Amino acid sequence: MANSSGALMSARERRTVVWGAGIVLAATLIVRGLLPFVQSWQAREDRLTAVLARTAQLQALAAQTPQLTQAATIAERELAGAPRRVLHARSAALAASSLQSLLQEASDGAGLAVNRVEVSPDGDAVVVGTLSVVGDIHGLAALLGTLERGPRVVQIERLSITQNTALRGAPDVLQVTLGVRAPVVLE
Repeated sequence: MANSSGALMSARERRTVVWGAGIVLAATLIVRGLLPFVQSWQAREDRLTAVLARTAQLQALAAQTPQLTQAATIAERELAGAPRRVLHARSAALAASSLQSLLQEASDGAGLAVNRVEVSPDGDAVVVGTLSVVGDIHGLAALLGTLERGPRVVQIERLSITQNTALRGAPDVLQVTLGVRAPVVLE
């Protein structure tokens, strides 16, 4: 049967249209209804698995509380007995200020004249600085000894020594520039 305009569709054509509409309807239900449900279910299961893993980890830590407390106490005693400690501060800016004071005091104690002290945080765990001083070789030795054996850990990264030609008649006066780095524990 030829299908002309206004003529009825054959049974085969009707079945094809019904099947096509059924497939479109099924695909729409899957894409709009079933897939979002499955994705939200999977996300919920993933969150639940993560919470259960974290709970198990915390329960294991709680079970080890006496051992962890004992280890912390031992570590604190060893740290308290150590002659050198890292800087402790509430913020990186306060740690920088502490390092600046430490460098100023060490220079003054060594009899060196401070020209410049620049200190700045370098991340959360380190403070860096530059110290420029004028003095003699004995003052430089005293400064380096203080930084090496002082109460705080300070690493010297750069050291530049030049004879200060601006002061004629004083051949033993040196211009010294130090680049330092100090580890910090933020509280």
